[in-house]
Amino acid sequence: MIARSNRIFAALDASSPVDAIVLMNGSANFLDATFRYVSGVTRGGFEGCTAVLLPGEEPHLIVSILEEESAATAPESQVHAYANRAALMEILKTLLGRAKRIGLNGPAVPWSKVRDLQRLFPEAELIDVEEAITTARLVKDAQEVALIRAACRVTSEVAAEIPSMLRAGMTELDLSAEIAGAIQRRGGTTAFSTIVCFGKNGSEPHYSPGAVPLKPGDMILIDFGTKKDHYCSDITRMYLFGKAQADQRRMFDVVMNAQRSALELTTAGRPARDVHREASRIIDETEFAGRFIHGLGHSIGLDVHDGGGLNDASPLTLEAGMVMTIEPGVYVPGVGGVRIEDTVLVTDNGPEILTPVTKELVEVSA
Repeated sequence: MIARSNRIFAALDASSPVDAIVLMNGSANFLDATFRYVSGVTRGGFEGCTAVLLPGEEPHLIVSILEEESAATAPESQVHAYANRAALMEILKTLLGRAKRIGLNGPAVPWSKVRDLQRLFPEAELIDVEEAITTARLVKDAQEVALIRAACRVTSEVAAEIPSMLRAGMTELDLSAEIAGAIQRRGGTTAFSTIVCFGKNGSEPHYSPGAVPLKPGDMILIDFGTKKDHYCSDITRMYLFGKAQADQRRMFDVVMNAQRSALELTTAGRPARDVHREASRIIDETEFAGRFIHGLGHSIGLDVHDGGGLNDASPLTLEAGMVMTIEPGVYVPGVGGVRIEDTVLVTDNGPEILTPVTKELVEVSA
């Protein structure tokens, strides 16, 4: 998609131009989502495949014959299929020609692929263009927003269904599996490993669910997301199996107040760190001072963590079209935790919440 390729080139530092940008996928665990960003493909795996971006041209997709049919669905792209590694190298040489400065997405390119380029173009300088890629991908276009909306719609529907899933004795793993099934029945896949915490396990922000049974009085923290056509959503909601005790309600209310105030500041033109600091200030003025132990949120899109975020050190200024999570939390080891999270679209008039399902503490009869 030429417009997205152009966005990346436009975001480059004018003092450090490049002749081309090369996006190189490795194995399944080392796939650069920027390949899908510039191509717009929603099918295929594209292990080992490459995208070459040249100023003012449609993206060139260099794909194995295994992926040729999937790549053909890419809009505004030129597809070059190869049957073996030697053919891949020849296509690269033809496209890059006498390029002297080649841009790479530093954090996403495997070292083996860097070595391939060094051997193929020994005179060329390899430049890390991660910052330009992150800048381009932070502001979503209309098609990207539509896909994120679709993912958020599924997530919201599943979150509303969770109370009906709860039953005494079920394990965290049982509930995680039911959530995954509900997502799949709606045409999505899980965007990341679902976090299900019963009781005191909620104090661990990135907890992995286990064979822990649900019992009356447990506060339940569930953090999950949906992926639709490779675009992600992210939500955290709180439930109570039984009636909330005063201390549980108090912890929840503090986090809810922090999120509400942070959302009021989530608008275009606002420094991201200011939004984080507002949520942190509210929590630190309570008995839970120091128990908000992570950044307020992160950009989301093709990756769950899509570059840039809201934290105390963030240099980011919010822009219309950015999609962020807003997720303050309080975590007390041995007691439990509360996190409330929405996926939101930043606009000039404030945030549009894309996950509008109730965020109240939902009490479910034990």
